[in-house]
Amino acid sequence: MLGLVTYTSILLGLLVGTWIRPAVGLAAVLSLYGLKQWGQSSTALLSEYRQFTNYAVFALCIIGVVRAAGRRGCVVCGLSTSAWLVLVLYLYALLSIVWAPDLATSLDQWVITAPYILTITLLAPLLIDDLDDARKAFLATAFAGAALCLLALLFGHWGDRGLVLFGHEALQDDYNIYKYETNPLALSTLAGTVFVIASLSLSRPNGLLMRLFALVCIPSSLVVILKSGSRGQLVASILSVLVALPISFKPRDGRSVAGLTAAAGSILGLVCLGISFVDFTSGRWSNDRASQDLAGRFEMAQRLLGASTSHFLTTVFGLGNSSSFKVVGIYPHITGLEVLAEEGLVGALLYAAVLYLAFRSVRRISRQPELSAGGRNALAILTALFVFELVLSWKQGSLLFSVYVFAYAILLSRLESPSPSPSAASSLAAARADANEGALARPFPNLLP
Repeated sequence: MLGLVTYTSILLGLLVGTWIRPAVGLAAVLSLYGLKQWGQSSTALLSEYRQFTNYAVFALCIIGVVRAAGRRGCVVCGLSTSAWLVLVLYLYALLSIVWAPDLATSLDQWVITAPYILTITLLAPLLIDDLDDARKAFLATAFAGAALCLLALLFGHWGDRGLVLFGHEALQDDYNIYKYETNPLALSTLAGTVFVIASLSLSRPNGLLMRLFALVCIPSSLVVILKSGSRGQLVASILSVLVALPISFKPRDGRSVAGLTAAAGSILGLVCLGISFVDFTSGRWSNDRASQDLAGRFEMAQRLLGASTSHFLTTVFGLGNSSSFKVVGIYPHITGLEVLAEEGLVGALLYAAVLYLAFRSVRRISRQPELSAGGRNALAILTALFVFELVLSWKQGSLLFSVYVFAYAILLSRLESPSPSPSAASSLAAARADANEGALARPFPNLLP
């Protein structure tokens, strides 16, 4: 009963929030995997109907987009260059399955990932119109994500690395953790997202209550990452926060440098405290295991690249999307190298352009003179989340599953040149009209000094 009540409460809270402010729909998207896994592990109905959360979050996105369109007008008008590049990249990847060695397998991968591409990459960015929207979305994500992390830690039934599916407690085994357990990488990714948002919420303009809340979120989310054995999420979350801290604090005087140093010290202190409870000399945390896994992924990528570069046409146009399942038996887990092999130089150039434009948007937004403290904080969080997902995509990702990377890239580009609100546009039009009328009333300029 606890599982159903808490799941329903979080989902209804996100629904009400999205109705009031469409940007909150992004929080539902960022909490998707955690909410889904908590439901599957705590409620019989959701364990049986595992796709319900996917449909619910998709419906929230549609509601948010419709509400945003009612307030702002056309939400798809004036799409950014990054949005068009991502769309072209995915369309090219879809076209490339025509010459892939195993068309059926490639189609299966698209059937699996298409709903996530539509919901996360294409719809979610439309919910955000400015940095204030992004700030509200990240705050809602922190509340929903922290609640899910605490529920998983306090009431979840843990297996080897993930939460055990409801009703399968007696059937779990150590040989197939995905058979009776939820995906530990997905759950730890939500925890990493909460860790990033909470860590960067220690800066201005957040008040005392928000900072105290962040200090609770940091260790709880970190424990989820460690408990799930997710090495990549641990490294990516810490690295992304360190990259974004200077954006949030903007070191320019002694006070800001002191704040930056204090925040970094607090975060690292909490990280060290959590890590002290984990034995890094055995299991997944051993150096030998990590080195073997890393070497195996590079070996798969090397085999895939060897197959793609064996002919001129496949070097330029690629082997075809999802060809890795035929060549190496699985995706190589390194998105950039997979794109180069499966989509060739054409796809790799599109992929590199999307990443370049995202980092360029970070630089341009951070240099805007009118950027407020709240906007800077939102930009820092968005930058950190982009880096977080990008690092993970080069450790456990593929082009089709890099949906959050591209969503954040589109958001950054969208926020670089936000569309004016209807009221602002009306005011601008009225000002221009008044200026034109004044000019017509004075046929001769005033030549007096």
